[in-house]
This record gives sequence, C-alpha cells and structure tokens, in this order.
Amino acid sequence: MRPEKDMTMASLDADFSDIEAIMSYSFKRPYLLLDSLTRRSYWHENRNSCEHHNERLEFLGDAVLGLVIAEKLYEEFPEFEEGDLQKSRAKLVNRTTLANLARDLGIAKFIRMGRGDELSGCRDRDSILADTLEALIAAVFLDGGFPAAKEFILRVFSDLIDTLPTSSEEQDYKSLFQERVQSSMGLTPTYHVVAQWGEEHCKTFAVAVQVGDNTVGQGTGRNKREAAQNAARDALNSLFK
Repeated sequence: MRPEKDMTMASLDADFSDIEAIMSYSFKRPYLLLDSLTRRSYWHENRNSCEHHNERLEFLGDAVLGLVIAEKLYEEFPEFEEGDLQKSRAKLVNRTTLANLARDLGIAKFIRMGRGDELSGCRDRDSILADTLEALIAAVFLDGGFPAAKEFILRVFSDLIDTLPTSSEEQDYKSLFQERVQSSMGLTPTYHVVAQWGEEHCKTFAVAVQVGDNTVGQGTGRNKREAAQNAARDALNSLFK
C-alpha cells in the first residue's frame, strides 16, 4: 500500500509541475501522477527505485473515461437513439483520438519508458500515448474523485464533443445557411465564440456568425455546436425571410 503521508513534487524523482499546469490540476498525492507516466519497460529496468507502472491505471482510466463520455452524450444529445450514442462515443473514445489529444496536451515528453522503447521510437506511438492519457485520467480520479476526473475529461474533450454531428432528424441550420449564402453571395459564413459563462461542467456559449465583415446572426447554447446552429438559424431569419 502506498504511503498516505504528505508528499510534494520535490520528493519525487522528477518535477512534474509543468504537466500539472498542462492538466490544470494539482495532485494531492503526486506519486499517482508519477505512476501514471511510468511504462512497464521503465519499471522493469528500474525496479530498485520504481515501485509501480501504469497498466492498472490504464484499466481504471478507460472505465472512468467511458462513463464520463457516455453521461455527457446522454445529457447533451436527448434526440439521439442508442445507436447514435454508441457511434458518437466510438468516435471519441478510440486509440487514435486519445493519442491525438495526448499530443495536443504535450504529455509525450513526460512519459518514463525503458531505453529499448526510447530507441525504438515508442514515445510518439499511438498506443502508448492513448494508454498514458487513460492512466492520467485514473490518477486524477484516485486523487480527486469523480468530479475532478469528470472536469478534466470534459475540458480535454470539449472541442471534439462540440463538433459531433447532430441527429439526422435535427434541422442543420448551418449547412442550410451556408448553401444559401454561397449560392446568393459567393461567400462562406464564419463562426466565432464571442462569450461564455458558467461552471466548467455547465457552460453557456454565445456564437456570432459573419458573412464578410458583417455579423448577421447570434445564438447561445450549451456548447459551441448548439450555439452556432442557433446563430445560423438567426441569420437565416434575418437574411432570407
């Protein structure tokens, strides 16, 4: 059992304050962060000084991630049937997506791996990056509980969730508005977030849509996607009554 005594980053093998800043999360038990970044290959080569690797954390993180994403999709897309929810979750929770998110966060340089893996170029391998992100999620979960893990996951995945396609039964105002603007004006609308407010887990976004230099519609929503759809609907009503 790991010690529960007060531990600081200075007491560990390396200073991971940079990755805490990237994650916007400060660990109360920093050894969980260290474990989440430790590959089995590093542990195997450093057994005298390294107690744990991250494979058990990967297992737990996968489960926590799946639950958070499933709950978010259930709440945010009430029009989705079970099949739509499953397809959307599959787009978000897969090796390629997780690896790309890990790259965006810049966590590769913090991973502790064995010399053989390092020489083989494993640091940028999709499977290793995806596994490490899952382990980090588990570390946050064990350190701060489900609310902290949920906040971290939704912050990392927010842009991807916002770009998920809406149900085929829902009117796609953005596509309709773009078709009409392009056919009548030869221009392509652009969308910009102009404001956001509320807690991390229940934000409201305001989006404006422009044609050329002119703002022609605005809308709000629970996410950027919904706000952009409402802005497009507002613009349709203003320009093409």
